[in-house]
Amino acid sequence: MLESIPGFLIVGLFLVVNIIGLALLLHLQLGLAEIGNFGVVGFWGIGMYAFGVLWVRVDWSLSEPLPFLISLVFGTAVAGLAGLIVGWLIADLDVDGQLVGTLGFATIVVILATTQEELTGGTFGMGGLNFPYDLGTIKANEITWLGVVILVVAAILYYVSRVHRAPYGRLLIALGANEPLARSLGKRTFRTKLWLFAFSSALMGLLGGLYGVMVHLLSPLEIGVEVTLAAIVGLVLGGSARVWGAVIGVLLTVGLFDVVIQAYAPIPADWSGQALPVLREVLFGAALILMLIFRPFGLLGDMRREKLSRSMYGD
Repeated sequence: MLESIPGFLIVGLFLVVNIIGLALLLHLQLGLAEIGNFGVVGFWGIGMYAFGVLWVRVDWSLSEPLPFLISLVFGTAVAGLAGLIVGWLIADLDVDGQLVGTLGFATIVVILATTQEELTGGTFGMGGLNFPYDLGTIKANEITWLGVVILVVAAILYYVSRVHRAPYGRLLIALGANEPLARSLGKRTFRTKLWLFAFSSALMGLLGGLYGVMVHLLSPLEIGVEVTLAAIVGLVLGGSARVWGAVIGVLLTVGLFDVVIQAYAPIPADWSGQALPVLREVLFGAALILMLIFRPFGLLGDMRREKLSRSMYGD
């Protein structure tokens, strides 16, 4: 039964779930605290490469899955440290400055992945990232790994939904709505933004490491700006201020295009090289522009503050 499932469908669904996770974390940064981040792929990528380099390049004397787990924790920690440093640099900037700063960080990650050939393999990439288990067939391994990332993203979704109902969530909303007012009330706005950015960046790195295992080969092509664009477009399309906005938006963009259209639409075979990725970015960009013009709060609309207040205060 497993062998009848197309491989492209498994990989496509894995990408969709991964982007949903990134969009949920971006929801905390941009949707609640209004911290601009156009470098999502940078934190995703640095976590992916830090995990892969440690796991592949080190001559481990330990047996699996310890090397894998240690490497995954290391990649997550490196992404979190990068988020802490970048967050410290951009926390007091306006949104435009934050976008430029995070984009610059993502560019640095791509340059390092390309130039540090001894560690990353450069433009040729670095292989050797296999599943930390063997269930007998490739399909069984891939479906199990898809289940792992679904559980991780489900945990992120649960955490994000709890934030909306917690005092910490009220603080993030206050930061996004009026940071000077929150500061005047004694709230430690800089520290709050800094630790939020570091924590969410660490989880982006975790998702990057999980993605690296599925593709087996780390290449600078995997950390292009289209990853950031997919997360942002999906979040804005669904509604950046709503918990389920990221899920619905990514399903309607990445899920619809990368799974349904590419797999089942009668697209000419010669489009799969360069034309299809370009068409994808054009459609995503057009969807983003149209949504910002005609429905700036996304399909789900703005935050339902009355319902949120009732859930917080029990009124």
